[in-house]
Amino acid sequence: MTKRIRTAIQTEFEAGALHGRGKIRNVAEGGVFVGTDQVPDQGELVVLSFRDAKGRDVDVSGLVWWTTAETPGPHRAQGFGMRLLEESEAYSRFVDSLL
Repeated sequence: MTKRIRTAIQTEFEAGALHGRGKIRNVAEGGVFVGTDQVPDQGELVVLSFRDAKGRDVDVSGLVWWTTAETPGPHRAQGFGMRLLEESEAYSRFVDSLL
């Protein structure tokens, strides 16, 4: 099982015509969960932009793998899970900085 790291990192994202803001709530090697009330559709291409702990800009792209709209429940923050499309050196450096 992939280790998840809890975070509260501010992010902006684009998915089609949707431009939103949220918080990266957890990070794993292959993707992230973004807490937001502006939830894109499952399967959409999404680009996240945020800063790492050293203030470096990190931009990653992936697919909306799942959303809370598909699995609603009071125990979950509203948002979406994003799966990275390809490995990114900047993202790997970011994940390593959290360990």
